[in-house]
Amino acid sequence: MPRVLLALTLVVSCSAPGPVQPSPSPSSSAVAVSSNTPTSSPSPTREFTDLKVVAAGDIRGDHVLVMQRSSPSGGFPNRESIWDVPLDGGTPRQLVNYTRAGGLYGDYDVISLPRQLSSDGHRVVLSDPLDAAGRGLIVVDLIAGTARTIALDGIINQPAWSPDGARIAYRHATIAGVLPKDDGVWIVSAAGADARQVVPSAPSGATTVYGWTEDGRGVIFASTTATLSVLDIATGTVAQIGGPTNGNSPVAARTKRPSIAIVFNDQQPRGPLIGHLEVRETATSDGRVVTRYGPTEGTFLAEPRWRPGADEILLFYPTGEGVAERDEIVIVDVPTGRRRTITTPGSLRSAEWSADGGRITYGTLREVRITDADGSSDRVLFQPVPSLSGDQALALSIAAFSPR
Repeated sequence: MPRVLLALTLVVSCSAPGPVQPSPSPSSSAVAVSSNTPTSSPSPTREFTDLKVVAAGDIRGDHVLVMQRSSPSGGFPNRESIWDVPLDGGTPRQLVNYTRAGGLYGDYDVISLPRQLSSDGHRVVLSDPLDAAGRGLIVVDLIAGTARTIALDGIINQPAWSPDGARIAYRHATIAGVLPKDDGVWIVSAAGADARQVVPSAPSGATTVYGWTEDGRGVIFASTTATLSVLDIATGTVAQIGGPTNGNSPVAARTKRPSIAIVFNDQQPRGPLIGHLEVRETATSDGRVVTRYGPTEGTFLAEPRWRPGADEILLFYPTGEGVAERDEIVIVDVPTGRRRTITTPGSLRSAEWSADGGRITYGTLREVRITDADGSSDRVLFQPVPSLSGDQALALSIAAFSPR
């Protein structure tokens, strides 16, 4: 992560056209789940006491999932919800709603819908609901509207689906007195079997899980803020593939070659913000620098995303304490390194391609917008909906949603 504290700025566009108003969430009852343990002994079926899920059903056309947080003035408890938002103007629907766990179970847990959504778009894995705290992971089938637990002990966070949807990687920690103790990277089958440690605990601080390699044979992670590594699951071999990175999701993977894009942070102590974007044929092959940022921008590029069907990468400049505000999306052509920009009405929290690659959805904390890939037809798509009167609602993460 860059050597600055990211205190994200709240931005509201006063001149933006009014968004489609989301429909209220149906008052559904708690969803029944069946708990699957990593051992062979069965666990009893139980009901969630807090989590509620509504079936998305048959999804037609391109949609986007929005993870939002609704918080009272005191900041706790936080209500998290996932909304299904059609890109072509249909009414948004709330699919998932839960209270976020606090304390040790919420620390170090970074929400990233692209990492937590299975590649087929059907399932999302959650580690931060109150119902999951100290119990494991919750897997929600968004289409069917069902949910189940994967029973695991300790603190579980940063879950990431494998490309084939068969396994989940996650960070594990134990509780040592009043503090969490890092326990490295673990993997578990999607059915909840064979949970095992694959990377030992970090030497200091906390492990960060970024996702899987392009072929699903390895997990990309960081044991320190100064290194980026890949674990080969079959051999247990760990290879360092780079130094410090930027943002919550500094690595983007796809099956087509080149398959990996990484934003590295090259800043030196007391030096200006500088870094580069590189691409690789595979996670462990040599990288090729595609573009650089700094030192004139006063901020850094983050969150690379491959454009579906094309060799272009989408990035943006985060805004926070210690960095300059730069309100634009950056699109880099990988073969040539040429950059083009799309001006945005405020600083960004997230940005994603639509499933067909023809449009871009992007979010400030206050709203989610959509634009064509050339920057035309920009409009408000969704505004977060407070769970209770007086709450502050923020859009945290977005992901393309086009189940197949």
